[in-house]
Amino acid sequence: MSRIFKNLYNNWTEPVLVHDLKNDVLYQNKSFEKTFGKIDLKNYKHDLKKIDYKFYFDVCVLQSDNITTYTPIYNALKSEYNFGCYCIYQKDDSEYLNFVIKTINLKNWKIVTFYNVTREMRAQTLEEENKRLKIQNQQFALTNSKAQNQAVKMALLNRIINTIRKTIDIKNLIETTFSELSIMFNANKILFLDKDFKTEYAFSPKENHKKGESFKFHEGSVERLYKGEIIVSKELNESRVPATKILMPILNRDVLLGVFVIYTPNKEIQDEEKEFLTSISINISNAILQAELFKEINVKNKELERAFKELKETQLQLINSEKMASLGQLIASVAHEINTPLASISANNEIMKKIFDSYKNEMLDEINDIDKEAIKRITNIVRSLKRFVRLDEEERQMANINQELDLTLTLLKQKTKNNITVVKNYGDIPNINCFPNMLNQVFLNILMNGIQAIEQNKKEGTITISTKSDNKNLVIEISDNGAGIDEKYKDRIFQAGFTTKKVGEGTGLGLAICKKIVDEHKGTIDFSSKKTKGTTFKIVLPVA
Repeated sequence: MSRIFKNLYNNWTEPVLVHDLKNDVLYQNKSFEKTFGKIDLKNYKHDLKKIDYKFYFDVCVLQSDNITTYTPIYNALKSEYNFGCYCIYQKDDSEYLNFVIKTINLKNWKIVTFYNVTREMRAQTLEEENKRLKIQNQQFALTNSKAQNQAVKMALLNRIINTIRKTIDIKNLIETTFSELSIMFNANKILFLDKDFKTEYAFSPKENHKKGESFKFHEGSVERLYKGEIIVSKELNESRVPATKILMPILNRDVLLGVFVIYTPNKEIQDEEKEFLTSISINISNAILQAELFKEINVKNKELERAFKELKETQLQLINSEKMASLGQLIASVAHEINTPLASISANNEIMKKIFDSYKNEMLDEINDIDKEAIKRITNIVRSLKRFVRLDEEERQMANINQELDLTLTLLKQKTKNNITVVKNYGDIPNINCFPNMLNQVFLNILMNGIQAIEQNKKEGTITISTKSDNKNLVIEISDNGAGIDEKYKDRIFQAGFTTKKVGEGTGLGLAICKKIVDEHKGTIDFSSKKTKGTTFKIVLPVA
């Protein structure tokens, strides 16, 4: 290689390879060594291949007929024509350089130049990137604005939906919707019309709207509302300032439930806002139907509760009537069975008295007196049983409660004579108009419960009965010092079917029947109790 030619390519600032075709010798300038590394000229093909493998085609104007290989340097050296391409060189793991490779073919020489266009391409790329980013920023700002608006709308929709979930009150739902729509549209007036287009609810700080006022629509609007269309129109408000009116129908399966009328100073209503109003309309429609359905269910439930209560009361009355009827039949049968031999004993006693009258035997007189007392007691017991039942007394009658309590105690004398002391604190009370047989059943149930509570404690006990009157009400208190009632059962004592007794010892109907009887007398029954200390039942009956 001539010195002039060598100096020329060594002074080039760009990397250069010169291939001596005649002698198959490859030369490199200093810039090439600095950029890509030194090549052993005697073994250039091996070293050049290492460098060539770090190149990748970006754009290649292939002017070579040899397309079997695709590495840039190889193509540049082997092409028979002038060759040019854009390629990328991977300098290391983090840095890439852009080159334009061109060849100049001379007679026995091929010159390959490597133009580093990284800065230019990066500058161009940066400019394009800046343009793209600018467009992206504009799009992002627009998207962000839309997203913020959408977020506000979604928050509003969520608040309305949450209100729907929390309430079944239509008025509360409408008022919440008013509040949210007024914020969204800066509305100065919102109306809710019923299905007949009459004002039902109104949100208007400056105006008063009466319920039931008819609303006038423009021609064709009603038909569009029945189709579920959101209608937007321009008109002048009360101050003769242009305003926008929005009609939002609430439909369910083509049935119009109502219409929201929104007055806003906003000039334009976007399609997204219309879609948003459609979503609100659907949710409010579901909420109104849900509220109406709940209202119907609530009415049905109350009817069922009333029917169940009546059925329960009827059941109690039937049980009570059957119980009393059975007891009456039993007592009537027992009374008949007792009265027949009792009459014979009484007659025989009189005969025996006459037979032995002449003997004046004191022992016989004593026996005769004992028999007469026994007959008297048996007769009183039978009479008390018949009076207690009173199956033939269906009408109210005047009765003395002190006497009725004594009558009930007579029937329980066998139960109380051994270990229970009965203390009677009767007051001076007036007669009351009542069903004596029914009240006797109340007293009997309460006294039996008191006796069983004392027996549960396995000790001697006391039952105290007190009566008093204030001319308006008659008060009966029956106390025992028995086992008492557990606190957890106090709310269930008067429930039909509830009992704390063992199976076979109680039906759970006694106190429920007592409450029913007292209720029929327009009175009240209550109790106080302390575990292991005893229980007091208090019955208050009106005197008049």
